[in-house]
This record gives sequence, C-alpha cells and structure tokens, in this order.
Amino acid sequence: MPDSDDLAALMDGFHLDNNAPTAYESNEKLIIALDFGTTFSGIAYCFANQRDTKVVAIVEWPGAEGESAPKIPTLINYSDAGGGEFAWGASVNRLQDNIVGVKLLLDPKQERPLYLPTANAKRAIKSLPKPPVEIAADFIGAVYRHALSEISKVVPHDYFKICQKHFVLSVPAVWSDGAKNATLQAAKIAGIFPVTLIKEPEAAALYTMHSLDFSLNVGDAFVVCDAGGGTVDLISYEVVGLSPTLQVKELVPGTGGMAGSLGLNQRFAEAVKNLVGDDQFADLRKSKGFFLAEKSFDREIKRAFKGDQDEEYFVNFPMAYLDDDPELGLEANCWRMTGTDLKAIFAPLITDILRLIDDQVKSVKIKRPGSDVTGIFLVGGFGSSQYLKACVKREHPDIQVLQPTDAWAAIVKGAALSKLPKQATVVATSAPKHYGVQAFKIYDPILDKDVPSQIRRDGSKRALSVRYPFMTWFINMGEDIQRNQEIKFSFFRSIDENYSPNDLIFNDTLYECADQHAPRHQSKGNKIGPNCKLTSDLRSVSSNLFEKRTDIDGDSYYDVTYNLVVTLKSALMTFSLEMDGVSMGSVQAKFS
Repeated sequence: MPDSDDLAALMDGFHLDNNAPTAYESNEKLIIALDFGTTFSGIAYCFANQRDTKVVAIVEWPGAEGESAPKIPTLINYSDAGGGEFAWGASVNRLQDNIVGVKLLLDPKQERPLYLPTANAKRAIKSLPKPPVEIAADFIGAVYRHALSEISKVVPHDYFKICQKHFVLSVPAVWSDGAKNATLQAAKIAGIFPVTLIKEPEAAALYTMHSLDFSLNVGDAFVVCDAGGGTVDLISYEVVGLSPTLQVKELVPGTGGMAGSLGLNQRFAEAVKNLVGDDQFADLRKSKGFFLAEKSFDREIKRAFKGDQDEEYFVNFPMAYLDDDPELGLEANCWRMTGTDLKAIFAPLITDILRLIDDQVKSVKIKRPGSDVTGIFLVGGFGSSQYLKACVKREHPDIQVLQPTDAWAAIVKGAALSKLPKQATVVATSAPKHYGVQAFKIYDPILDKDVPSQIRRDGSKRALSVRYPFMTWFINMGEDIQRNQEIKFSFFRSIDENYSPNDLIFNDTLYECADQHAPRHQSKGNKIGPNCKLTSDLRSVSSNLFEKRTDIDGDSYYDVTYNLVVTLKSALMTFSLEMDGVSMGSVQAKFS
C-alpha cells in the first residue's frame, strides 16, 4: 500500500475539504462504487471512457492474509474509548467486542420482525464511542481510500492522477429519507466528494439487465428482490424503451423489511442456545469454538442449503466441553444439523420474503391489469441462496426466477454502471409516500368528522367556524415522477416594510405519509409525520421581487411568494428555491 505522501498525491479529486471542489482539466472519469452493507461491504470501479468498459471488484484487503475476497466484513473496532484509531474490515479481530451493523443504526426506526431478537437501538447508540454517522464515516472513508490505493496499482500513475473521481454509495430503497441523508453526510464527513446515492434494487436491476443473456421487450415487467445481510428491498420495473439504450421505469413504490441473512445468524445462535441450554451457552458464546461454528454456518452451511430435509451438516465447537445429547445430534462437541433444523432457522425469513415478493407481484398486476410479470430477479448475498430461489419458484411457477451468477456483486457493480453512458437507465420513479405541507383551511363538518374535538364547541358535534391545519399534498404515493422532474411547493409570507435580514429566513416542515390514501389532516389513526425541516434563506433576494401592499390601517408591508422546488433523484430528494421562475436564495433540509 502506498505511504501517506504517495496516497495524498494519488487522491487528486478525492477532496478532504468539501468547501473547495476541484476544477478538472481532464474528461477522463473513474467511477468508484461502494456497497456499504450491514454484514459485508464491497467496492467496484470502472473507467468511463474506455471503449469496452468493464466493472472490476476490489478483492485485496488489509488483514485478509493474502486471501482474495470480493467483500469484507462491515466491522470496526476502536483502540480507545474516544473513537480515535481503529481497525476495520478483515483486519478486525473477530473475537473482540466489535461494532457490528452500524449501517442499521443509521435508520434505528426500521421496524424489526418479531422472530428476531429484540434490539434496543437507543442503548446500542449510547454505548458507541461516537455517533453512528461518524462511525460510518470512518468505515466508508477507510474503504474508499484503500480502493484508491488498489486502483492506482493497475493503471499508469499519471493517468490515474488526471482522472475525475466520481463516488457512488448504495442505500436501501426502504430506508427513510433521514437515513439516506445520514449516509450521504457520513460520506461527506469522510471527505468524499463528489458522491451520489443510488437505491440498492435500482443498482441491482441495472447490473442484472446488463449481465443476463436474455432479451427484453417493451412492456416487460420484472420484480427485483435484493436480499442482503440486514434488509430485503424490492422494486418493480417496466421496460419502456429499447433504443438507443434500454429504459425502464419504476412501476410501484418499493417495499421491504429487515429479513436479511443476518437474521439467519441470529436464529442460528438461538438454535445453539436451545441445543446446549442457557448455562452452557453463556460460556460457549465467549469462546473461539462458537466463533468458528458461527463462521462455518455463515460462510458455508447457510449458503449450501438447498432445502432437502435429508441434508446433513456438521457444526464443530472446538474445545467447548459440551454435554453430549445424541437425540438432538450433539456428540463430541459436534452438532449434526439436519435439513429440518435448517428449515426451522430459515422459515420465518423465507415466509417474510415470499410475502414481500407476492405483494409486489400483486401490486404490479393491479397497476397493469391484464399484463403478466415477466421475471423475478434475486440479487444480494441472501438472494444467491438456492433454497430461497426454489421457494420463490414454487410460489410463482408461471414467472421466470433469475439469479445472476455473482448475485452478491449485483449492487456494487450496478452502482458503478449507473454512471456510465449508453447503459440501461431508470427514467421514472414511483413515489414511495405522500409528501406535502400543512396549510390552514376552514373546517368542513362533512369531510372532517374526525378532526380533534378541541375545535368543537362545548363537546357538541357542531363545529366552530375556524381555520384548522389541513394537509396539502404535492406528491402522492405511487405517482409516476420522471427522473429529475421538478415539483414545486408554493409558499407565501408577509413581512413588515422595515424588515430585518433575519425576517427573510423561513422555516417550514415537509410532511410524509405512508397511508394508502392521503388523509386531509393529522390524527391518531394515520401515518403522517415530519420528513424534514426546511430552512429557506431569501436574504440575498432583492426586495424588488416582493409585492408591496397596504393593510386596512394604511401600513405598508411586503408579500413574499416563492416556490420550494423538489427533485426526486435516484435515492434522495433534493431541494432548491425559485422566485418568478428563477433559482435564487438557498434552502437547507434537516432530517429528524
């Protein structure tokens, strides 16, 4: 690996100062994509200007002891309580008390299924040496820096130096906008610039269409199921164009949940606990014997299982001194696992994934009555499971179920491909939720029967003639939104004639709702909640653009009318301000 001075020279375009982006003198582009996973992470890269561009994965990692590995464990361990020096990836001692699954802590509000052990996210975050976003930044920065040093070894030094470096990070589609923004902030804290986000199923779809040798026709529809370590993400697409490049659009909003293969590891640990008993398990869990057994299950057994009840696998617990129990298959510190044992471990996660796939298939058929689903793509680490594929085929015998040969790499390679010209492109998104703002309107006794009772007189059913905050929805769930389409939210403020600069800083809340039908107002029965706080700064705007008015007392004031412009990118909304059709001022979004 290059020393610090050499690496600094190589990282031209990898900015440690985000306030000073570099002006490039070359059109040569290097695209570097990171699949920041819950359990494993990987890097892929490509040079955009090559005639036959190939996406290459990084396979050499610190601590891997010469073993080529397409992915490394998403682990980090700090040498001090202050969160300073750290080991990461394959260089971490797996027997230490490492930080595992920090990616999930970026979205702690994700609902956990009942079959997984209960996790106290707040307690886990408090036990960390620094906030999750900063830990993620340490890991992401270390991985990207290593990638740059590895890529520099395979191309001429001068060429590498002049290349523009474009960084891509994949995120689960089902994550909240706040969690996606936290991932983006982690990259920025790490000093990575410029960086874009892409939804994991979208990246997987791009790679699958690029790699699988079959023809697609306009009107074909397919479901992408990205089953990874922590989450399972699904989005459905329709082919809308074939020339000059393949073009697809999202059909229905993405769905998913925490049914990733990390759950299999957790359920394996629970199965071992039930096998040996609480007392023996307390000591076993701390031993190297359990670590080796868990490693064998994770890397060999769960990947090899095909669903046959007659299959047998042997799990060893070296030097564990466990009591024999031949009836349960435990003898001489070795557990003979049967296909029945494994099916019990897989069962709730498989059931969850099949339900998610079935929901997508049904939603697609509702969106396109009379049309079939052409295929189901299984990608991701768990998506490469032959048992999962067999279960999906059994549930959907009339739909072709496809797995790329390197399903584990579909996301990271697709993320790299997403930045190449002349590749398949996603031209439209299906809005995952309703988005809007609150506005005061007159109460309607017919439409608003469930408005909170405090606006009613003396507890009677007769409503006061008052103004009440109702929702104005600008984006509706399932709405087809063209990629980079601008959606304008209109806002209005009145300010004094002798206003101060701070009077031109306006705060608003963007709301979201996951209900099927957008409600008119907030109540206990609906799923309306804040998406982010928006701070609009119009201090740089000339007062000539404000409308001067006079009130009934003869006092002058200004009406300020502006548009908040929302653009739905691949993975995250972006915001800007507009007045009279011209971009001006600035807006900042703060996610909760």
